[in-house]
Amino acid sequence: MGLPEKFISCDWGTSNFRLSLVDFHSLKVMSEIKTDLGIKKCYQLFKLQSERSQQAFFTDYLLGQLEKLDLNRLKNNYLVASGMLSSSLGMQELEYCKLPIAFSGEDLISNWLSINNKLDLLLISGARTNCDVMRGEEIQAIGLTDYLPRDEKGILVLPGTHSKHIYFDAGRFIDFTTYMTGELFEVIGNHSILSASVEEVGWSSSFKDSFIQGVNKGIANQQMASLFTIRANSLIHNVSSNENYYFLSGLLIGAELSYLKEKNETVYLAVTGIQNELYQLALKSFLPLDRIVCFDPQFIETALLFGQRKILEQHVR
Repeated sequence: MGLPEKFISCDWGTSNFRLSLVDFHSLKVMSEIKTDLGIKKCYQLFKLQSERSQQAFFTDYLLGQLEKLDLNRLKNNYLVASGMLSSSLGMQELEYCKLPIAFSGEDLISNWLSINNKLDLLLISGARTNCDVMRGEEIQAIGLTDYLPRDEKGILVLPGTHSKHIYFDAGRFIDFTTYMTGELFEVIGNHSILSASVEEVGWSSSFKDSFIQGVNKGIANQQMASLFTIRANSLIHNVSSNENYYFLSGLLIGAELSYLKEKNETVYLAVTGIQNELYQLALKSFLPLDRIVCFDPQFIETALLFGQRKILEQHVR
């Protein structure tokens, strides 16, 4: 087929939708569409009707958004979709690829779908172990492999709503574990008795002590005994809700990272924004600096596109 000058990237997550026209060589985003119609909401809308099949329903929405992109003079209309679009809630379910998988992503299961007479969609599967699954993060990991050592063991940490810790060795991803850190933080902070004692506020170095205190409790596996102290400290010691917010954050992040103190591998941290600073603070509080590698935010922001391009290259050469 030959490598295209541009391709279309589809990042359709549980809660959000993003479609990008991307320069194949530079990975510069030429134009982009974002909506809040994630896979979950789109699937719910599909279930409310009976006229169209599941694949047709998702295809129609995709085509409608594609019309908003600047696709003029696009010779080879290749669309690459990873993540939840290949789940049971998406356009067409693909079986998970079982680890280990090569850094190249060549082991992932994929399927070409014809969207119309001008556009072919490359749908990419997720990955699994015997006890865990992921859809989307494996493509980010593949996109970061140019910056991972191919002759060493290591742990790639991808923080998020469902953080992924992906273990690699000799150019292959061999295992991973999911930590529901972000979701637990949201549930506890907004829907538990502690919600009256925590309040979100922008990060300031003045909260560092509260955050590290939480991290230390989490690393010591004292999170269950420490949660209610948030309310107690608010009532008894007038600890501010802002301080409590970062104590809770540190507590959960510390619990997520605690097992690393027993490991010897280098930890590769890939996250942007405030989470980058918080996870760095947490890691540096108990690990030697030579065991921590923090990716430049610009690499992380384009990791998905790097990964999708690597998969596409294997199919269109």
